[in-house]
Amino acid sequence: MKTLVSFILGLLMLTSCNSQKAVAEKESVTTKEMTKQKKLPVLEYEALSRGYYRKITIENQQVTVISARNVKPVIFSISDEDWKELINLYTTVDKEGLADLESPTQKRFYDGAPIANFRVIEGDTIYESGAFDGGIPPQAIEKIVNKIIEIADKNLKSTK
Repeated sequence: MKTLVSFILGLLMLTSCNSQKAVAEKESVTTKEMTKQKKLPVLEYEALSRGYYRKITIENQQVTVISARNVKPVIFSISDEDWKELINLYTTVDKEGLADLESPTQKRFYDGAPIANFRVIEGDTIYESGAFDGGIPPQAIEKIVNKIIEIADKNLKSTK
């Protein structure tokens, strides 16, 4: 009887470990597939105030930056290294929970910071964060928002 119970417990432990390994492998495969396909939904960061406007759109490994109202957009390609990092950061974003994110600061209420939003657009579906202070995104999307801004700034400097 003890042998039977030990055998069953051992079998359950092996099965449990294998399923956890399978989940980890599946997540790794998903990231690899996105990298191979080089496909991401459209990512948008927009910040505005009375005298300031900036919109950064990332689509198909290209960035479109509009630095002011009624100004012609600047378009450039993203390096493969930045693209891979962006894909990895995107896999950590909970699209469904974007609307529920709370801003860590409230400077936008008295013009201390521009009002910013982050959007993920997949076909006809738009996932949008709540408003937050430009430059101070909620922690859950901080890395991807900062990477989007970094990519735009780096490429704008190289075009000047």
